[in-house]
Amino acid sequence: MSPDLLTSLGLFAGGVVLLLLGGDLLVKGAVALAERHGVPPLTVGLTLVAFGTSAPELALNLAAASSGATDLTFGNMTGSSLTNIGLVLGLSALVRPVKVQSSLLRRELPVLLGTVCLLLALSWLPGALGRTGSLGLTRADGAVLLCGFAGFVWMLLRAAKQPVRVGAPLAAEVSEAARSEPLMSWPLATVMVLGGLALLGIGGNLGEEGAVGAALALGLSQQLVGLTVVSLATTLPELVTSIMAVRRGQTDMALGNIVGSNIFNLLFILGTASLIGTVPLPPGGTVILLAVLGFTLLLFPLSITFDWTITRPEGLLLLTLYLAFMGWQLWLGLAAT
Repeated sequence: MSPDLLTSLGLFAGGVVLLLLGGDLLVKGAVALAERHGVPPLTVGLTLVAFGTSAPELALNLAAASSGATDLTFGNMTGSSLTNIGLVLGLSALVRPVKVQSSLLRRELPVLLGTVCLLLALSWLPGALGRTGSLGLTRADGAVLLCGFAGFVWMLLRAAKQPVRVGAPLAAEVSEAARSEPLMSWPLATVMVLGGLALLGIGGNLGEEGAVGAALALGLSQQLVGLTVVSLATTLPELVTSIMAVRRGQTDMALGNIVGSNIFNLLFILGTASLIGTVPLPPGGTVILLAVLGFTLLLFPLSITFDWTITRPEGLLLLTLYLAFMGWQLWLGLAAT
């Protein structure tokens, strides 16, 4: 193993650790500050908690977009979506069958499906929003994605005002997460917020530099590294949260966490990265987007076939399909070197 590769892997590993620590500090401190100022737990959950769990991915991808490593951004966002459904949901269902609330099937899952279709349209439709040149996401496309995210948050806030029996599972989940944080003094909370932001900034830059360096050292594309290694690392919060939820018997929260994370990643993070600079569609990008679409569509029949439950065999199916697709992508990437 070359010294350059070892250095890059060390930078990436250190960056991921700082990202995870920074995201945890940020969300705990921000929740405490908001609660001390009388902000309702639900509002805290839908904003600060939801943002904090994806803060590592946001920081890394903003750093990548700022430095022009847009293939890494595309690979990470699409790879995280595949990892959430195939790996995180698959493993969660293997631990315990995952119950599906009908409200999620009526609202959040269609939003996720619409988001993936929107990405395909914005990436491919010729002349969309007056675009000329190569395929991909422009700043105008990023603005469209961010508008979609604002609409999604509005939908959650509106659904959360309904009775619990028809309330949005994502809203219930993040509200519960907000309430679970202990109240702390405002000086400590402020230090945690500032420290978390600092760690996110440093970790994002280190992670991006390490991932790009590893790709160059191995002769692999940034897209492939983002699709595989970076996605696995940045999906750790969702994996831990979902496994803990199913072990506590809160399996519906596990699915809500996964669906919500995918929507946040594709609309907010990819939209924000596109505002910084154009995110071109890399070679093979269409196949990956179609894979995200396929995994998303698969959630619909899996959710309703066995009494609104994703069973262990179905979890094994998701995991097998995920490993097969990632293995195929790795084989293609290695064959091209």
